Parts: sequence; C-alpha cells; structure tokens
Amino acid sequence: MLRISLATLLASVVGGSALAADMTRPYLPPAAMAPRAVFDWTGFYIGINAGGGIGVGRSDFDVGGGPGFAAFDNHLSGAVGGFQAGYNWQIGSFVYGLETDFELAGIKGGIDAPTCPAAVCGVTLGAHYDQKMPWFGTVRGRVGYSAAGWLLYVTGGYAYARLETNAIATAGGVSASFNAADTRSGWTVGGGAEVALNAHWSAKVEYLYLDFGETHTAIPFGGGLPAVTDNAKLNSNVVRAGVNYRF
Repeated sequence: MLRISLATLLASVVGGSALAADMTRPYLPPAAMAPRAVFDWTGFYIGINAGGGIGVGRSDFDVGGGPGFAAFDNHLSGAVGGFQAGYNWQIGSFVYGLETDFELAGIKGGIDAPTCPAAVCGVTLGAHYDQKMPWFGTVRGRVGYSAAGWLLYVTGGYAYARLETNAIATAGGVSASFNAADTRSGWTVGGGAEVALNAHWSAKVEYLYLDFGETHTAIPFGGGLPAVTDNAKLNSNVVRAGVNYRF
C-alpha cells in the first residue's frame, strides 16, 4: 500500500514539473518555426511591356562635303510597347542574365532646318525634315542583386532600330524630296527594378538609353546644283513597365 502511494506521489511530482516547464515555454505555431523560403530568379521567362520614349536626331547639313551651313536638333517622342524574353542564373544574392526584346514604337518628330543664305551657299537653301522610329529591339546582358523578392539590375548590349526619314530641300526655285528607311545598329545601357509577385509572376520598371551612331545622307537636286548632305546622329531614352512569367 505504501509502495503504491509513493509511486503515485512521484508520478504527480514529475508530471507537474513537466507541465510547469511546458507552461513557461512560449508557444510558436508551426509556420513561425519553419524557415522562410528564399526566392530564386533562375530560369526562362517571357513578358510584355509598355511605356514611352524621347529622342534627339542631331543633323548637320553641308553642301558637297564643304563647310556646314545649318545644324539643329530634331526632338522625337512617342509611345512604345512590346515583349521580352530571357534567362536568369542566380548565384547567391547575385543574378546574371541574358534578355532580348522587340518594341513597336511611335517615336517621331519634324523640324524646318535653318536657311542657308545665297551669300554662303551660292543659292538660298532650306529643308524640312521628318523622322520616325516605328520599331526597335535590343539584345542585352543583365547583372543584378536580389533580396527579399526584389531584383535591382544594370543592363547593356546591342540595339537596332528602323529609322524612316522624309526630307524636302529647296535651292532657289528648285526643290527635291528624299525618302529613306534603313535599319540602324547601335548600343544601349540602362537599369531597372523587378519584384516577384508570386512563384511565377513578377513586375518591373526599366530605363534604357539607346545610341544609333551617325549616318550621311545626300539629297540631290540635279540641274548642276550641288547635293545637300545630312550628317545625322540619333539617340533615344526609353522608360517602360512590364510583367514577366517565369517557367
């Protein structure tokens, strides 16, 4: 009888000590005790984007390769929109990637060139100038830093664009028109930020500077009059927002 009472008392003391220890330990739900998953940017993705661009077409006019008689900036602007696709590799917190995009654009502008007086050019010369960039694209590398589902990155690489030019030049009482469309090559650099919305979707905002170098275009008059040469440079600034889907 005595042995049973002692055993009961011992069990009560041990059980009470365990219960007291459990009551002093803070309760943590299972979700709080589990480690948080680290977002991984590795993989293929495709997406769409939309935004706007402003550009400058710098033109220097001369006659027959001689001294220039006029120089002006043609300011272009308009909306852009298109798609992008690429692949990311994440190593630790750093993300490396390749991306290509193609954009339809309404970037355009026109201007009247300053007149060259007859005392300088032999005859009075003038020109009206229109430019339009209907589409462009890039192939770029990306390097970024990732934290808490965010990706901040810089980017740069090859750029190409379609440039359409319409010009009308006048020399005295004679006029000549010039229409051309050519694909220009250049380079681009920029940066952006991207945030993960869930396991597959992300949203981004991005800035790109595009430079398409210089071209030389002759506008012939005929009738013994010298041609007017347009030495044109073109660059553009693009800001756009978009969404990506990762596979």
